[in-house]
Amino acid sequence: MKSKVLILTNPLNHEGGVVNYYMLFLKHFESDSIALKHGTIGSRSYLFYYPVLKRILYPFFYLFDFLVYTLTLIFDRNIKIVQVSPSLIPVPLIRDGLLVVIAKLLGKKVVVFYRGWKLPTYHKIAKSSTLRKLFNVVFQKSTLQVVLASSFKNDLVNLKPKKASNILVTTTAIDKSKIISREVASDDDIINVLFLGRIQDLKGIEELVEAIIKINKTNQLGHFRFTIVGHENRTGYVEELKGKLKQNNILDQIVTFPGRVTGKDKFSLYADNDIYVLPSYTEGCPNSLLEALASGLFCITTRVGALSDLIKPKKNGLFVEVKNSEAIVEALKYCSINKNYNKNRMANSTCYCKEFDIGEITNLFETKYLELIEKR
Repeated sequence: MKSKVLILTNPLNHEGGVVNYYMLFLKHFESDSIALKHGTIGSRSYLFYYPVLKRILYPFFYLFDFLVYTLTLIFDRNIKIVQVSPSLIPVPLIRDGLLVVIAKLLGKKVVVFYRGWKLPTYHKIAKSSTLRKLFNVVFQKSTLQVVLASSFKNDLVNLKPKKASNILVTTTAIDKSKIISREVASDDDIINVLFLGRIQDLKGIEELVEAIIKINKTNQLGHFRFTIVGHENRTGYVEELKGKLKQNNILDQIVTFPGRVTGKDKFSLYADNDIYVLPSYTEGCPNSLLEALASGLFCITTRVGALSDLIKPKKNGLFVEVKNSEAIVEALKYCSINKNYNKNRMANSTCYCKEFDIGEITNLFETKYLELIEKR
């Protein structure tokens, strides 16, 4: 009988990078010794556009899920490891912290995979001796911790847990078989720019739109075409952005909003563009950036989360300051002036397809799971 790893996430029909990652992970994980089991914890997808109702119902869903989780651990003796994936935000930390405590009380090994890293929360923990001790005991003692950036690992070490646990730095993952590589994605005169992610202010979408308006005022917008892909975080937000562009006489064919795009159509979009832009305020390790790099795109991003580890300036992208539309303008101008900015497109695509492939990631986790089970 195989040993089991119970992975707890939002329901698998939920939106977001965490669920997308685990859908891929669960599909591709193969092992002669380990079986994966998914458990639901957290809000339901059908409440995404009803934030007030979501907050009201959340405690009831959590209590139900917590009861199911506890009974599962009690009655399924083959579960050896519990894996949680909190962001460094108070609600997810409390939610998953209780799960970790129950797992340890019932003699299970624990993997904590931090999927988001909010510096204000980290600084609050670091400055409070009580919060720091509580965090270290719950999350850092006798666990395997997984982070998406070397800076996150340094932050955990700086909390100085008495009994330090292993900290693994990894990335999220892609399915390289889905990647569509093209050496030249556009003609010589037009640079195609892609934003793909949740359309909300935290992703830097306001700054991107402002940058487009600024480029238009310099009469250089004819060199670019922008495609902004994703679902809006609140109803009517995309129309607001379109309104801003229209007020500045920017035509619909210059900036398009195709909505949410998935599957083969999404990877065709990567192939048809030259630049991927993600000026986020905060990130873990977004799947979209890995997909863009593996597709050979030149990536313009902020220096947050794992992005600081992944982007090599002028080799595969450029960094811009957070909340700085002028920096985005300058980065785009750099690309329009330096026509060979992405001369290594095919070589980069080949390299990143291998480095980020889900097969590499699942093999790494299988090894770590077996080490954890065998460890006394």
